[in-house]
Amino acid sequence: MTGQLAAAVYPADPADLFVQLYDSMPDDVFQGWTATRWYENERVRSRANEIAETVLENGALDPAATAEIILERGDLGRFTLLLGLDMALAHANPYAPFHGAPALAGVLVTYLTEGKFNGPATTGALLPRCAFPGRPRGLRSKAEFFGVHRVPKREWDMIDHSVLPTVHDPHFNRDEPVAVGCAPVLETYDDVEIEFAERGGGTVYRLRPMDSSGLRSRIKAIVRRLDESGAQLAVMPEASLSDALLEHWKEVAFDTAARDRPLRFLMLGTGPLGGGDPPPNRAVLLDRWTGRELLVQDKLSGFTLDPAQVRLWRLPDAPDAGTAAEHLRPGRKVSVLDSSLGRLAVLICEDLGRSIRWDRELLACGVSHLLVPIFSKPILEYRWEDQGAERQITELGAWVTVSNSLAVGAAIPDADLPGPRYTCLVAGPESLDRTAYASDRQFGVARTGAELGRLPTSELPRVFPGAAYEAWHAHWRDEE
Repeated sequence: MTGQLAAAVYPADPADLFVQLYDSMPDDVFQGWTATRWYENERVRSRANEIAETVLENGALDPAATAEIILERGDLGRFTLLLGLDMALAHANPYAPFHGAPALAGVLVTYLTEGKFNGPATTGALLPRCAFPGRPRGLRSKAEFFGVHRVPKREWDMIDHSVLPTVHDPHFNRDEPVAVGCAPVLETYDDVEIEFAERGGGTVYRLRPMDSSGLRSRIKAIVRRLDESGAQLAVMPEASLSDALLEHWKEVAFDTAARDRPLRFLMLGTGPLGGGDPPPNRAVLLDRWTGRELLVQDKLSGFTLDPAQVRLWRLPDAPDAGTAAEHLRPGRKVSVLDSSLGRLAVLICEDLGRSIRWDRELLACGVSHLLVPIFSKPILEYRWEDQGAERQITELGAWVTVSNSLAVGAAIPDADLPGPRYTCLVAGPESLDRTAYASDRQFGVARTGAELGRLPTSELPRVFPGAAYEAWHAHWRDEE
């Protein structure tokens, strides 16, 4: 009877069981070298392989068997079970190199329909891994032992997560680079309405694009050049979008879509969309073929201009002294989209510099690609954009695409801002091997609002799709 009661504690479903065991494992096992020693133990790995084979054959694990292993081995038993479950769940991971396992079809269907592997028996989420931190591997954290991400309920409640339906997915090849097109859109302050006002005893400002015939023609030219370039992903800058221009983008993108034109995902920049006082500063990711808004993200942290920036940027009609805070309704959640490109999220300008407020959520769900529209002075090497991207590469192993306009830079003389100026930065891990702090930094330049930022080789920057690799999880090879 005691054995039956113990077995009743454990679910048979492999994803729910993983969540329960992961949450019950003491953190101190992973804070020293105990877990590493267990991981390298051949007997542990052999037993984990047996567990994986059972799950792959049956689609579940007998709760009585789980209870027996834990009763006999304690935390070592839990760790062994987690490794075995992880091996099996790799076959349901759309980012992993394995073919699907029929017995785990239910787990995959749950992910595709509910956005997570685990069911209602457990809280939070269990997500497939598609990125790995970009720092050298040493003492692994608890999460880094496994090919899934356990997202606790607290973090999951702050994430607006969705999975792109397979029928609409572009099906990017995990081994082939994806060309990225970043157009400045805005050329000078004539393309931007910059409004300063007094609110609550302080100065605030708001940005929106000027909806002109010239800007609408420029958008048509951008789409044409994206198609001519072979870009598959496009990222426009901050302050280049309005409700009316959003509809124009949708019309132009959809009307020109064709099977021989690879552009699918367009991050249309940001702007005061949807109304309200103040409105949000909202980014929209568009599926060019369907016209669907795949991801919507409101800026999380408003930017505050200081007097030195106002002078350097030569902002028209700016106050003579004091600071000016961005007038917006801040976002409350991080939007995340899973597709064959990876796990995408958007950080808008200041959000990249202040991402520490959201690092817990980004890391918990394992974001593989960050799209970062900005309105700022020209991108310079080793400055805040470069530093912010480097931090996300180290912590998340993510690819970061920063897209800027020309508007601020056009007002700043070369003498006040010497050195090479760039309109976009695309950066990510240099290789799959996590043996060094090494990143691939690609700086692009565009001279007009309709041009695409290009590298010194005249090529477009590129990212690689999110994926999970056996190089990060040696125990996956044991199951082959």
